[in-house]
Amino acid sequence: MQAVTDQSVFDSPRPIARELDFLMQRTGQDELALLSQAMRLGLSLLYRQTAEQAFIDDVLTRSEALAALGSQRVAEIEYAKQALAQDVTRGLGL
Repeated sequence: MQAVTDQSVFDSPRPIARELDFLMQRTGQDELALLSQAMRLGLSLLYRQTAEQAFIDDVLTRSEALAALGSQRVAEIEYAKQALAQDVTRGLGL
């Protein structure tokens, strides 16, 4: 695999076709394989983000969140919610 020496390739917005061409050249995968992988990764990311927000909003139960996100991520979200609540309480002088 060839190293990229032009950092500007990563710094500016690129049309999807250019990104796809770059990936095909660098990975040796065909367009369909790359688009399929991108779809899976994108849906996985959207699923996790939506599940996280639903848990934060108390729409998703803890057990559902554990199944969707795993125990470590649920613990991180619970810690962040608790810390935020404490900060708000301190900030309001309650």
